[in-house]
Amino acid sequence: MARSGETAPLLETSLSSLKKEDPFASEDSEPCVCCSALAHDDDDDLDEFRIPLDDGTVPGMNPALYFDVEKSNLKSVEDPGRPWDFGRFLRILGPGIMVCLADTDGPCLLTAAQSGAQYQYSLVLCQLGLIPVLYGAQELTVRLAVCTKQGLTALIKERYGPVWSWTACVLHVAMCWLGQASEFGAIGQLFRDAFGVDRRITNTIQFLFLCGIILMGRLGYRLTEIVGVTVGSMQLIFVGALCMTHANVDKVVEGLGEFHFQESNYEVLLAGNIGAVIMPWMLYYQQSAVCERKIKRKDLKYERMDTLIGAILAQCVMMSMVIGMGALRYYGNDLTRNSLDFGDIIGAYAQAFSGNTWDKIQPGAATILDVQPAPEPSLSHAARQELLVSYAAQIETWYTPTNYILAKWVVVLGVCGACTVASIVLTITPVWSTCELLGIERDLFLPFKERPLQYCLQIGGLAAAYITSISTDISGPWFAILTQTINGLLILPVAAFLWLLSSSPEVLPEDYRHKGWYKWL
Repeated sequence: MARSGETAPLLETSLSSLKKEDPFASEDSEPCVCCSALAHDDDDDLDEFRIPLDDGTVPGMNPALYFDVEKSNLKSVEDPGRPWDFGRFLRILGPGIMVCLADTDGPCLLTAAQSGAQYQYSLVLCQLGLIPVLYGAQELTVRLAVCTKQGLTALIKERYGPVWSWTACVLHVAMCWLGQASEFGAIGQLFRDAFGVDRRITNTIQFLFLCGIILMGRLGYRLTEIVGVTVGSMQLIFVGALCMTHANVDKVVEGLGEFHFQESNYEVLLAGNIGAVIMPWMLYYQQSAVCERKIKRKDLKYERMDTLIGAILAQCVMMSMVIGMGALRYYGNDLTRNSLDFGDIIGAYAQAFSGNTWDKIQPGAATILDVQPAPEPSLSHAARQELLVSYAAQIETWYTPTNYILAKWVVVLGVCGACTVASIVLTITPVWSTCELLGIERDLFLPFKERPLQYCLQIGGLAAAYITSISTDISGPWFAILTQTINGLLILPVAAFLWLLSSSPEVLPEDYRHKGWYKWL
């Protein structure tokens, strides 16, 4: 950059000479905004553009301007020494928290509950270990977004060509549809278990609500984001409910060192928990959301903090469910009872809110198995069913009607918030990805007459998931675990693309590149 009072050689050129040097400019065109920003040394304007690579080139920019960009202060927009501006942080806050709250959706909560019911606290360590993994993966998308101003699908297309980008986009859209169907299934099961309402009624209401969210997007993405974060935050009620479960801290710590790799079901649940925490569509969403919000490199530290807070909140919710159900409904290998639904979760919290600990119910008891032992294998099917019916009747004596109603609303609010924010994300991210693949401007907030295909794809995909949810039985825990397991498998190729892009000198300059021990961790 030229010293004060001096002008960089190329910046001394007139506007007309700049136009002549631009092989893509017409005679009547004005010089690009980037040229004007460089001429005026405007950091905010410079930060609107893709950061130069180590050799000074900028992918997609007129080669005649490389020297200007290289000599500019474009690389130094981010200033780690700037004091923390809390007001600016609040304005940036959103993409990281929203996507992480969407992470702990209804199927995820069922997977976490199932983990506690079958293996008590042995999968808590998995949830703790996934905090840095979740943050690290999402933080890479932030880096790529603020430096390249492109979403993940667009970068895959630019770097690896149409075949890989089409493959990635098709898988992404399919995963979003599967996720959306599972959200409808979770909502249908929740209201059936809590109030006995037919899933066709509740899923229709959910479908109409989401259609309203799509149309509300005309008012701007930021409003949609605020609604999503507000609704999604209702799931934090499970963190508060954990305090009422009377989980034994020593047992929780002891469970951190327990593993059951010899059991195939443990491995399935482990994959399900990993898939429940790091979903492929989360990576696509946050990178495109940061681009949509036009978050600048100088605000990178704020968006990183946004992502870290979101990762911690998401995992606190997951751990609360694992520990809570491990304390209240640990059935171990009792296959007749260890598959929890939302009704079981409501009954468990009702017992906790009533203050009935195991020792109070039966002196010396530590888990429900001490009070209600697993049925003997030698029992006939009829005798086993009779015993289970008596167990269910006994459980109803462990809580008061008032506390049951309280528990019902706690679970309904928490799960509805989790499912709704996830559904909002799942209606947005596949459209962003498709627009990037087709080279269409990524703007969801245009009138229908300007984007008829976009609206038809959004509402059409939503309708397909809705119809599937009311015409097939996908509301059980088995579908939730299946969805998370598929996510756990499909995250591998998406993570590989993310790792390659963030490590490539042809995508990011050295200061922002994934490198060193962090790259190989």
